[in-house]
Amino acid sequence: MSIRINFSQPFNGVTHARDYRKPACMTLGNGTNSVSFDINLMAAVGSPDYCGVFWNNRTDERSLPLAVRVHRTLELADDKFYVITCGKAGFRNARNETSLVSLRMLNSNGRKVLNAAFNMPYTLRAEISKSDGTHGIRMKNCFAFNMRNNTADLLDKRGCPTKEQSLTVKMENGAVELGIAAMFRFADSSQVNFQCDIGICKGSCQPVDCTSDGAEPKDEEGSVTTSTGIFVLDPNDSAVAALACSESGIRPLWLLYLAIALGVMFLVMLLINCFLCTAMTCSCARTDVIEKDPSVVEDYDPYRSWHGSQYGSRYPSSTIHSARSVSDNSDHYAIVQSRPGSRHSGMHRNRH
Repeated sequence: MSIRINFSQPFNGVTHARDYRKPACMTLGNGTNSVSFDINLMAAVGSPDYCGVFWNNRTDERSLPLAVRVHRTLELADDKFYVITCGKAGFRNARNETSLVSLRMLNSNGRKVLNAAFNMPYTLRAEISKSDGTHGIRMKNCFAFNMRNNTADLLDKRGCPTKEQSLTVKMENGAVELGIAAMFRFADSSQVNFQCDIGICKGSCQPVDCTSDGAEPKDEEGSVTTSTGIFVLDPNDSAVAALACSESGIRPLWLLYLAIALGVMFLVMLLINCFLCTAMTCSCARTDVIEKDPSVVEDYDPYRSWHGSQYGSRYPSSTIHSARSVSDNSDHYAIVQSRPGSRHSGMHRNRH
């Protein structure tokens, strides 16, 4: 928070954050008509630069109690106390919601920028969030400044451009745009801050005739103040070229979504393949090959019957056994035992 206090006469007292008299939180008057100093809003409690800043986590506002004392050591009745708040500008809409007013710098493609190129066209856009359709806004009292207190007026109290050749105002529902034909900067700094008053109107704000002098419009219900800041760089600066490349992004957007979908599908298929390979490895590892000892071979006897069965065999017909032959001193014939009643049984008996 940058604080600047102006006095109607030379000031030799002290200005400090209330209850915090330490170098990071105070400044002494030097006999001039103004004093200025900075306060760290993000300092942690207990740190040397903590000055008792209050933070509202609901509205994200930070407030600082400030004491302006006439005497450097004594506390007098003429001392003044203030509370300075930094936060988001907003108002209550018809739905009893807090509508915030934002100020952004846009390039020719309508995208927000923090670094701008010198002498290139840009648009300063103010808009409200949570628009209820019953409120309009007007941009006025706009000016640019830097940290060394150099200023340049853009819009007057009626909302008319101070330089008609280089500035244009466009109003629409819930937003106002200030067109800057050629971006400028200050000679001693590349940082440029913009601050505007935003008038809140019931319904649409009435356009102002800037061709003639007139009074301030009377259709506003209130106003808020908003600001933004950018760095203005030379067009030939490498930072500007890098910024243009980074802002281009991936076009069209469906190509980005397609790449994301293909990436997700690839990961899913990779997981499925890993699972299947793991399952097959486990199945092969648990399979045992059982082989029968080839030395144990039983006789093949399809007609050997069991008790109580005429045609039954000890083994199914699909089981193959070797046939045992009995030699009768012949190299060409073998005697095979037949079942009773077979047509070959008599022939066998006659041969015996």
